Amino acid sequence: MTDTVLYSVDDAVATIAMNRPERRNAFTVEMADGLMTAFEHAEGDSKVRAVVLTGTGNNFCVGRDNSEAPEPPYPPGDYLQGRTKLMRISRLVTFMYEMTTPVIAEIRGGCAGAGMSFALGCDFRYASTDAVMSTAFIKVAFAGDLGASWLLTRAVGPLRARELMMLSPKVRGTELADWGLVNAVVPPDELAARTRDTAARIAAAAPGAMAALRHNLQAAQTLSLGDYLPVEADHLMTCAVSPDAEEARRAFLEKRAPRYGAYS
Repeated sequence: MTDTVLYSVDDAVATIAMNRPERRNAFTVEMADGLMTAFEHAEGDSKVRAVVLTGTGNNFCVGRDNSEAPEPPYPPGDYLQGRTKLMRISRLVTFMYEMTTPVIAEIRGGCAGAGMSFALGCDFRYASTDAVMSTAFIKVAFAGDLGASWLLTRAVGPLRARELMMLSPKVRGTELADWGLVNAVVPPDELAARTRDTAARIAAAAPGAMAALRHNLQAAQTLSLGDYLPVEADHLMTCAVSPDAEEARRAFLEKRAPRYGAYS
């Protein structure tokens, strides 16, 4: 990790925190590298069953930080250098999408630009009543990066995605749930508990089945029914012959909570 990203594990839940509170957790290349390392560490740890992504201080992440850079992040006239840098950062979004471990965003305060893209890449999103989300790209004459339009279209549908990307309104508090941007909006002092409750429920489930289910839901967004059904069948049968399925059966018969794998 780096100083800009904090990592901890507690009861099978890894917490990854963007850590530049003095800059409202504004995003830098160093932070991107730190986040990538943290997510790779969580995905490679068999004891981690869920990941919480959050920010330190009063904000989630307000987007890319241009104020301290000696030059713009994508220097004018240097298309190739800028594109290479962007694709290096974009691999983080791909990794988050393809990993087997579910990710939960805990959003307070500002969540804009790259920060909003990271939140949209999570499986669950919980926000506090003081949270504000905005795409913000058009305001700096950008068309968006880090999968923003792709993720947003799947989260809220094409009509609302167009409005959010092209007009860049600031969506606040309970409006976030109305727009379909988050699962729930709760008071600030309840946000951590709500996020941890979901993380704990995920961590207590069969990890192989949870990973397969996550991939089923992703495939359902891109494949036809005919192409999807074999994928679903493969995942189901892999689960059916796993030790976790036998443990679930025994737990049901013995009227106890199941104990799965490394977390048992």
